[in-house]
Amino acid sequence: MPDELERRRRALEEAFFNKYNEELLAKLRAKEQAKQKKQGLAAATGISEEKVLDDLLAAGVEPETLAALALAPLVLLAWRDGVLTDRERSAILRAADEQGMSHSSTAYQLIEKWLKERPGDELVAAWKGYVEALRKNLSAPAYAALRKDILDRTTKIARSAGSYLGFSRVTKEEKVLLARIEAILA
Repeated sequence: MPDELERRRRALEEAFFNKYNEELLAKLRAKEQAKQKKQGLAAATGISEEKVLDDLLAAGVEPETLAALALAPLVLLAWRDGVLTDRERSAILRAADEQGMSHSSTAYQLIEKWLKERPGDELVAAWKGYVEALRKNLSAPAYAALRKDILDRTTKIARSAGSYLGFSRVTKEEKVLLARIEAILA
């Protein structure tokens, strides 16, 4: 009987340590995967600031979804009042199509997620960091063109939501958010 108890004790020990080792291995793999995503994002964007990269990853932005970040201000504007209208949704998806995003791409799927569930403050932080990095890395004319494009698109989204009897109008809340977006882009 003592041999049987010893055999069972060893089996339990091995099972415990195997489970513990598997958990450690899973944590190490997750950490390595996060590191690779961060490196890929840094390579794709030219951003080297750890905080900005962390904010981007926290918002769900990865190298494959980077194109979606360009549409973040449109999404933020559309959700400004807590409700996303069908017209706003259509306008944002049309903007994604105009950028040449494939409907099966990860970037398009991320935008669809943002359109289903209102994104949190992490998207604002990620977008601010992204804009700051673009400002540093793009030539002045390229950044000015990007800024104009973003402002034109966000204004278009605001007008599409506020259209009444064929007249486009921008609400006070939309004007405040448009001013905030413009300030971030300044």
